[in-house]
Amino acid sequence: MNIYYFTGTGNSIAICRELRKHFEDAELRSIASFAGRTEIGDESDVVGFVVPTYYMDIPEIVGDFVSRLRLRPDAYIFAAIHYGLTYGRAFHSLNRILEAGGMKLSLGWGITVPDNSIVFKTALAKQPAMHLGMTETVSEFAAAVSDRRSVPLPGRNSAIQGLNSRMGAFMFRKVIGVDRKRVTDACTHCGLCSEVCPVNNVTVSEDSVVFGDNCAECFACIHWCPQRAVRFGFLKLTDKSQYTNPVVSAADVISQKDALSGIHGTS
Repeated sequence: MNIYYFTGTGNSIAICRELRKHFEDAELRSIASFAGRTEIGDESDVVGFVVPTYYMDIPEIVGDFVSRLRLRPDAYIFAAIHYGLTYGRAFHSLNRILEAGGMKLSLGWGITVPDNSIVFKTALAKQPAMHLGMTETVSEFAAAVSDRRSVPLPGRNSAIQGLNSRMGAFMFRKVIGVDRKRVTDACTHCGLCSEVCPVNNVTVSEDSVVFGDNCAECFACIHWCPQRAVRFGFLKLTDKSQYTNPVVSAADVISQKDALSGIHGTS
């Protein structure tokens, strides 16, 4: 079994670690580590995805990866997609890309986690219960995978869902200003924002921090910054809105850029 994951603030890694308690032979593979490869083959009979929801859909980096992935036509494919408010059409978007390659998603499972969007921040008091609930949900999900269940996918792939997703992306990128990044005078040029960026979109020198045009919109740079110095438009971090999964370290997130990186350990 191979499980492919993508993360910015660590929720996917936490879920993957819980899954490995049920499937010790599972290989955990980072989607970010396959950058630059035009086609990826996988002959496993069971393949899974653990990814977040962005704008009520799968992240663009995930969709691009899946479009390059070649799996066995008879492979059992499952997905755990985590979200703060709603998963929207994420499962159907993933399945549509799989079907274009002659594959299909057999099982989709939504997992609620604290929201890292800053705008829709999850109250600190609610987060411990959500992390506990995530563990319980993964156990139920793992049982379904073990039984090789095939069920109708959650959510809908309607025109309204697509419109809502596009409007959400527009609001975050152009109105709120997610695509306008900068650092404040609090920046110490420690370089952590560059290290945690899964797509190498941040360049740090002694006197400058430059954000490129290849942002994966994972918010890793803003949430892992120890000085809270990264700004997106008018989004401003506080001790109540900065979020990283409590059982995941910055080193874990950095490791997803390594070739076929594994996350077998605990932080």
